[in-house]
Amino acid sequence: MFQPFNPIEEVVKHALIVEEASDYLPELFKKYLNGEDIKDIVDKVDKLEDDADDIKRNFRQYLKKGHLYRFERADLLDFIDMQDKIIDLIEDVAKKMTFNRIDFDEEHKKMIYSVVDEIENMLDHFKKTVKYINIILESDFAKNTIKNQEDDIAEMKWFEKDVDNKLFEFGKWLYSQKDILHPIDFIFIRELVLLLSRIADVTQNVCDRIHILINE
Repeated sequence: MFQPFNPIEEVVKHALIVEEASDYLPELFKKYLNGEDIKDIVDKVDKLEDDADDIKRNFRQYLKKGHLYRFERADLLDFIDMQDKIIDLIEDVAKKMTFNRIDFDEEHKKMIYSVVDEIENMLDHFKKTVKYINIILESDFAKNTIKNQEDDIAEMKWFEKDVDNKLFEFGKWLYSQKDILHPIDFIFIRELVLLLSRIADVTQNVCDRIHILINE
C-alpha cells in the first residue's frame, strides 16, 4: 500500500532549494567581478546546500524498500542524488571565488554575465520541469499531458548548447592569454569556467532523467 511519505513532493521541495541557490549566481558574479565582498552570498548558498542535504538525507531514510511508489525506488534515489549535484556545484563556484581575485575587462565581464544568465534561465526551466512530474502523476500519465511536458523538456538542450557555445568563445580567449596570465590565475579561471559548464551539463542530465522516468 502507499504510505504518507510522498517522494515526489520531497523531490520538488529539494528542487526549489536548488533553484533558490541558483538565483544568487548573477549577484554573486556581479559582486565578484566588481571587486565587492561576496561573503554574505557564499554563506547563504552554503546554508541552502545544507538544507538540500537534509532533504536528501531524510529522503533516503524514509524511502523504504518494499513500499509501492509510482517510480522505482532506485530511480528516485539516483534522481535526487543527481539533482543535489547541481547545488553542490553552485556551492563549489561560490567557495572557489573566495580563493582568488581576478580583474577582467568589460568585454569579458559581459561574456561571463551572459553565460551566468543563460545558466540561470536553464535552472528556472529545470524547476518547472521537475514540477511536471506531479502534473503527469495527477493526470495518471495521460499521453497528451506527457507530450506537452516533453516539448518543454526538449527545450533544455538549446539552453545547454547556448551555454557551451558561449563558454567555447570564452575558452578561446582564455587560452590566448596563457602567456600573459599568471599560471595560478589561468588555472583558477579555467576551473571556474569548467564548474559553470558542469552546472549546465548536470541540469540537462536531470531533465533527461525526468524524460526517462515519465516514459518508463
